[in-house]
Amino acid sequence: MKKLLSYALAATVAMTAIVGVQGFTTQTASAADPHAVSFSGITASAGVNVRSGPGTGYSIVASKPGNVTVQFAGIEYGTIVPDVFLNKPDPRWYYYFENGVKRYIASAVVNGNAPTSKLRPKDRAIAWAIDAQGRTDYNGWCQMFVENAYGTTGQYASAIAASNNLNTGKSLATAPIGSLVFFAPAADNGYYGHVGIYIGENTMINGRQSVIADNIVTSSYFSSRYTGWGNPPASWPGHN
Repeated sequence: MKKLLSYALAATVAMTAIVGVQGFTTQTASAADPHAVSFSGITASAGVNVRSGPGTGYSIVASKPGNVTVQFAGIEYGTIVPDVFLNKPDPRWYYYFENGVKRYIASAVVNGNAPTSKLRPKDRAIAWAIDAQGRTDYNGWCQMFVENAYGTTGQYASAIAASNNLNTGKSLATAPIGSLVFFAPAADNGYYGHVGIYIGENTMINGRQSVIADNIVTSSYFSSRYTGWGNPPASWPGHN
């Protein structure tokens, strides 16, 4: 899997993590924070920017050199950045605390993921979908792709069947991260419809000729066929 640090490696670099944030007062995110998860990651070799919020539009407040370990406190979503290791679009931003204030580094420039056992279902699904980009085994199986990302299969026979049960019909502007985005049935999709997983900034990850991130708004094909979004059922656990 993409950038996955083993538990053993995480243990061996625990002391390095302290060095990576030397000079900062670290703290753990509140248990009530839905984004909270503790894990370590290593910065890309070229070094990384630290920002005041989860996106490139936020100010740069610091930088870190390459190949240092940072102890993170949680994951949020923001600007989609191409991963420097595998060139896959990634909306995740990892944060740590500096004197009680959140500081953010793009996942795209960090080698390391949070253990899936500690993540919420949507975070597991998005992490798996990001890693799955480039796969070709979901061509013609878009509904299976989103179900597999959410750790299940065989829930709906097609995207249109899922849409009939889950689609709120609401605009893309209101779609939450991790929601399922639906598209109308047409001859070119066998009248089964289409579905993807929303990752923000008008973008979804979906299975077609290959698993790929597509901007819905800038694609005349997808923008003309968009019908709404829906939340995956709460019983879908997310891919481990």
